Amino acid sequence: MTTLLRNTLGVVGLVAAAGAQAQAAPDGLNWRLGLSVEHSDNMARRPVAVSDTAIAPTLAFAYLMQGARGEFEAAGSASYRRYQQGRFDNETLQQIGLTGRWVLAPERLSWALQSVITDQPVNPFGVDAPDNRQRTQVLVTGPTLAVRPSTNVRLLGELRFMDTGAERTPEFDGQRAAAAARLLYQRSPLTALSAEFESVDAQFDRAGVAPDYRRDNAFVRYARMGARGEWNADLGYSQVRFDDVVAGLARKQSSPLARVRLAYALTEITRLEADLQRGFGDSVQDLLDGAPRAADYALPIGRAMLSDSTLSPDLFEETGARVGLSHRSEATYFRVDGRWRRQEYLRATGLDQTIRGFVVSANRQVRATFSLGAQAGVEWRRFGAIERRDRDSRIALVANWRTSRRTGLSFELSHGERSSTEAQQVFDDNRALVTFNLVR
Repeated sequence: MTTLLRNTLGVVGLVAAAGAQAQAAPDGLNWRLGLSVEHSDNMARRPVAVSDTAIAPTLAFAYLMQGARGEFEAAGSASYRRYQQGRFDNETLQQIGLTGRWVLAPERLSWALQSVITDQPVNPFGVDAPDNRQRTQVLVTGPTLAVRPSTNVRLLGELRFMDTGAERTPEFDGQRAAAAARLLYQRSPLTALSAEFESVDAQFDRAGVAPDYRRDNAFVRYARMGARGEWNADLGYSQVRFDDVVAGLARKQSSPLARVRLAYALTEITRLEADLQRGFGDSVQDLLDGAPRAADYALPIGRAMLSDSTLSPDLFEETGARVGLSHRSEATYFRVDGRWRRQEYLRATGLDQTIRGFVVSANRQVRATFSLGAQAGVEWRRFGAIERRDRDSRIALVANWRTSRRTGLSFELSHGERSSTEAQQVFDDNRALVTFNLVR
């Protein structure tokens, strides 16, 4: 069953999207088909530069359906990169996120689906390059049962099955069974309280490589929604119990759980987002949180994300904060994102790291058919166990022409570099990218 799920995960999105498309309004689906030519003077991002040119047909899409029978969202991109100098193997890259909820019985029973397909580094200490990528996928699905004892009280019961897999990191492969019970109390039209319990049992395919475990979360939540935004806070406790005794690792470990999330409209066109978190985390949740979203498809300049996910079956204790500020008018778009995160792994302590960085994006619609954009970001990463320090930076300039109602041309120049205490990780990379797009 697991093998079948992994082999068909890419098909699930196409089938579900096709079925949803037939029921939705014509503007539910947006897509663009592109053909790009990219030249880099250091395609592998190594100390000794190796130049190459890649030709890549690309499909990007976003689909959103909402109705009485549920909602479905799919977004992402897929491309086939053909390297012209023959120094790298041709490759197919995918970044796809799916989220769905189907109502089987109104206000009683629904079925949830969430999945992500993405390319992640094989070597977490290496750079993003053609010889350091692998296909990774996560699937989550299961029912939710709702009971309403009174008009302002609801009780939710959830069951979830999860399947995880990676091409070249087999210790990540496994299955998880999860259950949750949530008691929700609607205190007023604007505020809600809840008491929630979650339990996840993780089983890995390769015995003896990563210990199986059970993780339990118990917390209370306060949520408030207003005319200009919303915020919620979770406070509770988490415990992890490993199935086997592992040298140097306590059989049980616990941690306080705290999360605060805020989304607030400062003005009609300016929005603030922030979150704080403390507790256990893992790369499965990182992958799900970082999945493409339909809302990002229409942004005038692509949203760059800080690379703070490391593919590993191990749990970590994390402390982190994130803030994002965006401003968007008819002619101007501006966004700044900043993040700080510390990860302390329970078993694979060599991956312990602290990450901080920021990304700034700006775009100006010069005229109806032409826009100019720029993006710059810096990330600092410190690996505690190996006493290594990296500093990655990137700056890009982008120009977009709408040559007709259905066609467009974009041009991007970028410069990326890394400085590091590890000499073999230092690189400079200059790139030029030209893309012709056919737009829905």
